[in-house]
Amino acid sequence: MTKITSHMVAMIIAGGLTVLLLDHFSAHRQIIWELAYSHDESGQAISGSKQALIDAVRNGHAVRIYWSGRTVEHLADSFFLTILDGEVFAQIEAIQGQNPSLDPPSIEFRDNLWRAIFSTNGDRALKWFVQR
Repeated sequence: MTKITSHMVAMIIAGGLTVLLLDHFSAHRQIIWELAYSHDESGQAISGSKQALIDAVRNGHAVRIYWSGRTVEHLADSFFLTILDGEVFAQIEAIQGQNPSLDPPSIEFRDNLWRAIFSTNGDRALKWFVQR
């Protein structure tokens, strides 16, 4: 049978407090999203750097995509990223389709799932944010 000394108890308590403090500070770490790159509908750069976005993807940073439609604006987290021939492709998870209305402003569900792959080579104007 191992005898537990008061020194051992103090070490266990100190270790536990260290873990609790580390958990507390890491849980309250501020998450910062930075605009890495934006482009127009034809894929022409507006701001930032496509290479900075590629580097962020290669370094494992989370990526969010912003785009706007005729009357709505959207922001979605990517869950699968691909780099192909200098372009970034981002899949977002399937979402329930929406039907926006302006009078009064409201959104209702549609009966379909909507999914998308966004890319830096055009199709629509996008802003690409990375988590730092």
